[in-house]
Amino acid sequence: MKNIYTFILSFALVALLPACDDGFEEMNQDPNNPTSVPTSYMLAGAQTNLMEELFGLYNESAKWNLTGMRYMQYWTSTLYTDVDRYVTIEGDFTPVYYKGLRDLQQVINLNTDPETAAQAAFSGPNQNQIAVSRILKAYAFHNLTDIWGDIPYSQTLLGSENVTPLYDSQEQIYEELLQELDEAHAQIEEGAGDIEGDLIYGGDMTQWKLFAQSLRLRLGMRLTEVKPELGQAVVTDALQKGVFTSNEQNATFTYNEQVPFVNPWYAEFHLETITLAVSNTMIDKLIELEDPRLPYFANEAEDLGEYIGMPYGVNAATAGSIKNEEVSLPADAITTPTYPAMLQTYSEVLFLRAEAAARAWTGEDAEQLYEQAIAASFEQWGVNDADLAAYLAQEDVAFDASNYKASIGNQKWLALYMQGMEAWSEWRRLDYPALLPAPDAAAGRDIPRRRGYPLTEISLNKKNYDEAIARQGPDLMSTRVWWDK
Repeated sequence: MKNIYTFILSFALVALLPACDDGFEEMNQDPNNPTSVPTSYMLAGAQTNLMEELFGLYNESAKWNLTGMRYMQYWTSTLYTDVDRYVTIEGDFTPVYYKGLRDLQQVINLNTDPETAAQAAFSGPNQNQIAVSRILKAYAFHNLTDIWGDIPYSQTLLGSENVTPLYDSQEQIYEELLQELDEAHAQIEEGAGDIEGDLIYGGDMTQWKLFAQSLRLRLGMRLTEVKPELGQAVVTDALQKGVFTSNEQNATFTYNEQVPFVNPWYAEFHLETITLAVSNTMIDKLIELEDPRLPYFANEAEDLGEYIGMPYGVNAATAGSIKNEEVSLPADAITTPTYPAMLQTYSEVLFLRAEAAARAWTGEDAEQLYEQAIAASFEQWGVNDADLAAYLAQEDVAFDASNYKASIGNQKWLALYMQGMEAWSEWRRLDYPALLPAPDAAAGRDIPRRRGYPLTEISLNKKNYDEAIARQGPDLMSTRVWWDK
């Protein structure tokens, strides 16, 4: 494993030499195409680059999970409060394309081209490498479209053939992603063998098949308010084909003890000045519910010996007057070098199944699945099973079939801790929990429903940008994406 990470660092430095952040013109330039490099290294590099952009901390464009965690009031800043107060409208999606997505497309190309497929097969069966890359591409694109809405999709990753791609509608993107995941699932041949270079499932193709259908379940439930018939068909089909059935199947990215391949929260809390703490919104709710996950989510304030949440969304002067020692920082386990990034969990799958049952999309028992989802979250975080019954018996926790969105939305928000992007999407769809906007929000803004497009697109791809705005609505944080009704 360490050899793969070491090679990724060397390969990434070479690959990035000609790169710049000038939008799709750079993204669509033909990469170095090092065909002598095993595709196992490319896949590991693709996964690492994708996680850096979606979960990382090292530049302003690579903080999407952290942005979601702050919008959803899990964490808040103790110093730089602009994100918490919704100051900056625009966000840059181009690094995800020219790093992680481009790498994945390269793995697909080398395993598809007859001239390179035989050499690529030294890293595992061609079709399995292609299928895994397709699943990860779908994961990345669904996160991008959930953040911005309409995005470049069908005309991207084509090299110099198109440097100004059109923006596909989110509706079209979702339909194609659902098909892509199903086709990738069918493409996998478990008997053909596993693949190398996989830092998520260690090349286990059985696990990748489950992840593909679990993602389809997630995306199918996104359609509840806009295309319920299609959503139900996708959900029932995904359940029939097989989704996660235990925490052992969770999709998690494995970080390494070697810098820079460590968990980004380790860098934030041990290598740099600490500027984040657990918010009062989160701490207060956990205390109110006597939630046994509290010590697994946060530490007690160092100076006070009790759990104290950092005030959410206050101005920089107010935040700066509070010392880090006076508020709760994330629990120690979360900031270890190898703490994994969570792409999808069994608990989430159970919450999705509970909602599908509550909507009468399936014949399953909604309350039972809801309770199993909470139990799976407890298990995931290492909470003692003995605490579960008393927790479920509380009035504010017990399943309310007459308002299942509130029950599921509130508990799912807690269970999705550390998965900020997914929590933000589900809050927008379910409208729970009932979060209040930042008290010092910029220009009186509400909690964002999307991010604005990168400024480079206005200058480099204006025609297609203008068409997307005309179709979707103003390029503002308050504009809702297609499925957010």
